[in-house]
Amino acid sequence: MIKYFKRIFKRNDNKNLLLFSTSKHVEKNTKELEITNSPYPHLRWHPLREEWVTYSAGREKRTAFPPKKYCPFCPSGNLEYPTEIPFNNFEVAVFPNRWSSFYTHKENNTELDGLLTKPANGQCEIIVYSANHADTVADMSLTQIELLVHTWNDRYKELLAKEDVKYVLPFENRGEECGVTLHHPHGQIYAYPFIPPVIEKEVKAFKKENYLLSNMESLEKKYYVYQDDNIIAAVPPYARYAYEIWIIPKVKVAGPWMFNENQLKSFSVCLQKVVKGYDSLLDKKCPYIMGLHAAPTLDDKTFHFHVEFYPPLRSYNKPKILAGSESMAGVFIMDMLPEKTAIILREHIDL
Repeated sequence: MIKYFKRIFKRNDNKNLLLFSTSKHVEKNTKELEITNSPYPHLRWHPLREEWVTYSAGREKRTAFPPKKYCPFCPSGNLEYPTEIPFNNFEVAVFPNRWSSFYTHKENNTELDGLLTKPANGQCEIIVYSANHADTVADMSLTQIELLVHTWNDRYKELLAKEDVKYVLPFENRGEECGVTLHHPHGQIYAYPFIPPVIEKEVKAFKKENYLLSNMESLEKKYYVYQDDNIIAAVPPYARYAYEIWIIPKVKVAGPWMFNENQLKSFSVCLQKVVKGYDSLLDKKCPYIMGLHAAPTLDDKTFHFHVEFYPPLRSYNKPKILAGSESMAGVFIMDMLPEKTAIILREHIDL
């Protein structure tokens, strides 16, 4: 089994930059970015939808489409400007989002008549997948992807142990169509002070029946795009996006922190094959939103961990617009059958 190392570097704002690697990172840091002060985020309760909405006024100042010569996620050692990672090199880096949607604090200066508000406690982190600006999951070595999974697991365990955190969601937005403003390979990790509505529904559903296991035979024969003994990637028969793919362990686990060595390797291979398959389908870097759906607790006995990919396409390069029915009623209207898109995607993934 690969040995992993974690270095905790205390930044000039007294927050931690975490460096994960396959060999010990001992390099001396270079110049750091200036300290950023942003307004504290807060929550407002939506009484008709019965869900929380987060307001983070500082996010409007976040970095968006910087000049090509400047990337805040590149190692800064060989550059003429400081970046988020003040070193000559690194493998995987994690640090607090400077324009966080959730940040634990005790101030609540947004009391409004007739409206329930409270501090948006929690944490938001950036996870940079690689020091190479041109890398994506499709390009990275399997060792690097396994290190990425190890990093996710570290953050799950540490963040879920915090009293003010009820759910942890690692996710990735890829492509400008999905809101990306920085193209260096990276994702985010949101630690929420509540269980998000979508996950809350999944928690209730898994307590009634493990639909993923009870329908595994159908997924393996009809909807799969890739599989091995441990893992399957499939178009769910109830997909809401034409080229939606779920990665599902064939044995129930609460989260990737429960993987043994073989499962972790299978998961890493599958993750890369799915991204490569998407890119092959479009003959370019396919835009997508990817999220890890894990249990709210490390020892959950009913939740079945899986990864969901949402490419915002209804047919190759034609965008899927969340228009009237989807946005106003929450009812998705599909143009393509999952049985058909599974066949199309299967042809683009190396079996």
